[in-house]
Amino acid sequence: MKEKVNGVELYYHKLGTGEPLLLIHGHHLDGGMYDKIVSPLSLHYTVYVVDMRGHGLSDGDIAEHYQTEVEDIYSFIKQMGIVGCYCFGFDAGGLAAMMLASQHPDAFKKLIVAGVFVNGAGIKPHHYLTEGFHRFLRLDRDSRVELTESFMSEDMLKKIQVPTLCVVGEKDWVKVEHVRWYSQIIPNGRLIIMPRQKHDSYTVKSLKLLDLIKDFCK
Repeated sequence: MKEKVNGVELYYHKLGTGEPLLLIHGHHLDGGMYDKIVSPLSLHYTVYVVDMRGHGLSDGDIAEHYQTEVEDIYSFIKQMGIVGCYCFGFDAGGLAAMMLASQHPDAFKKLIVAGVFVNGAGIKPHHYLTEGFHRFLRLDRDSRVELTESFMSEDMLKKIQVPTLCVVGEKDWVKVEHVRWYSQIIPNGRLIIMPRQKHDSYTVKSLKLLDLIKDFCK
């Protein structure tokens, strides 16, 4: 299915019954990253998986700014009638969800984010090299936005009022201490460290977060 949002047709699929749960993918990915977990989640929630503009089966170009993605997500949940849903966001999708929660406290009931950094101090040096390669040699817009716009101030973090679970892999290129730091700034923030996991090993086409999502969204 497609929904026209801010002038762009966004592809999404919907499965299940129960309270709405929105899944937002990361940069360089699409909603297919959730293929394994959607069906078991749909036994408990009405699951919405959306491809952001320029990704997967959605139309348009990749967003030049995070704020465009923030506005797309908010418009989508309003048009779907699911404002106040549960939300899981990975990587850049998690950052966009956090930005939305700080701007619109009504957007989500609870928020889970995984593999998110909120400023340049939050990633290990080798990741700068990887993303820099994509940005400058491949002119990758996702990489450019990630390297230049991944920022939330402490004041912005304090505006996230909903219960927020901040997840990071023990071997992630996002620094564990960084996620611990911002999880303590978010008023209702909590930290979960996934043992032995890398950035996407527990999120992309994985069932490892199934029980965590179900338990947190009870």
